[in-house]
This record gives sequence, structure tokens and C-alpha cells, in this order.
Amino acid sequence: MFNMEVIKRNSRRVYTLMDWMYRYTFDEIERATKLECTDLCMALIELQKEGRIACHKDDSGVYYTRCA
Repeated sequence: MFNMEVIKRNSRRVYTLMDWMYRYTFDEIERATKLECTDLCMALIELQKEGRIACHKDDSGVYYTRCA
């Protein structure tokens, strides 16, 4: 159903983008990458599965950070 090559390519794109700031909201990543919602979700899931990013929540909302 999903093309893993596309998911991997999108996840590399997101990971590369995340080198600019410490943390990102979903909307910030979506605007910067111009990925469709489903494609971005799949890329974020893949990055989390690989242990390359983490998802956090605080009073301001949900955000994503690169792991060390």
C-alpha cells in the first residue's frame, strides 16, 4: 500500500530540515517540506521508529526534535 522508498526519501528530507532549529511543530515541518499530511506522518513515524527523532508535548503543544 505504501511505497517504502518514498517514505525513506521523505524521512531523509524531514531529518535534513530538522538541522536548522531545536524543535519543530507538525505545521512548521509541513510548511517547510510541502509534504502532504499523510506523507509527512509516514516520514515522522519512520524517523521515530529508527530512533532519529522524538515527539514531545508541553503546554504549548506537540513538537518534534532530533535525537543526539
